[in-house]
Amino acid sequence: MAPTLEEPPAPIALAPLPFSTRLNSAIRLWLMKILVRIVVEISFLLRRRPPLKRPTYIKTYDVRPKIKNRVFVPSTYQPGGKSLPLYIDIHGGGFALCDPRVDDEYCSYMAQRHGMCVVSIGYRRAPRYPFPTPPMDCAALAQAVLDDPDLPCDKSIVVIGGFSAGGNLSLAVSQMDGLRGRVKAVVAYYPVVDFSRSGKRKLKNRPATPGVKDPLENSGAWMEWGYVPQATRKTDPILSPIFSKREDLPPKICLIGCEYDMLREEAEDMAEQLAQAEPGQKKILKVGEGWETENGNIRWEKVLGRYHGFNQTPIYFDKPAEAARVQRAHELHDAVAEWLYRTVYL
Repeated sequence: MAPTLEEPPAPIALAPLPFSTRLNSAIRLWLMKILVRIVVEISFLLRRRPPLKRPTYIKTYDVRPKIKNRVFVPSTYQPGGKSLPLYIDIHGGGFALCDPRVDDEYCSYMAQRHGMCVVSIGYRRAPRYPFPTPPMDCAALAQAVLDDPDLPCDKSIVVIGGFSAGGNLSLAVSQMDGLRGRVKAVVAYYPVVDFSRSGKRKLKNRPATPGVKDPLENSGAWMEWGYVPQATRKTDPILSPIFSKREDLPPKICLIGCEYDMLREEAEDMAEQLAQAEPGQKKILKVGEGWETENGNIRWEKVLGRYHGFNQTPIYFDKPAEAARVQRAHELHDAVAEWLYRTVYL
């Protein structure tokens, strides 16, 4: 039975592991949280974004009053005009890091270039708030967004999307009470969808890149320790959406993986699994490597030559490489928007 949206209990204690393992994971995860917080704050101070790349306004909801959510409305929108398509964004960060601000670039791009009303929601993070608190927070806030009379959007067609952990949470909350059946599509960029697979297996099946480590090779284990309580059933579909029943998921799902990402295999496996239930033949994508089912319900893309988080991670001190990264990211985002307008925002 899916979790309800009632306020979860106080932070739960993780089941005991060997003291050395717990100490090592805790120290590394908290140090990473501090370091990432410092880097994000400095980045926002040094790279002040122009108005069109900032949220139109910031809003809180009574269901989670301490979480600040960011609303992006296209600058071309006129009050009283046609309702906008709604896209709810959930940020990544291994369920432990970052906040909705890290998705400002993407959210503003989808709002300004593709005319969507984008609401970027937050959640309380591990290790203080492990599973199932983050998906419960996201589900409660998504419902609050749908109940918000001030948003200039069409709430009959709901799309939820996210990056990495946010992709996992998007797939999770779309199955939860009150949202199951209302969410019409999910866009999951390089999500973790199977916690039952070991990190060793994921690394083993990742294409070799001599001299370059996967960004998640070390940190993935610490983040899983912080997010997944030891007694948790790792095949729970809210935790590992690859085990979800097809009827519990939205009718339209877009999954995206990066070639050199240790999470790519499980996302592709989920896409193939979902496609088996769809009629007709797959259509090969014209750009990138991937396919769509004949009816457009399931879309898979593997971004060649890229790593986990490439579209959100600037390349400093190499302008040509950064320009190529930005161009590929925009191509990817444009393709997602085209799919949404063709199959969902009809």
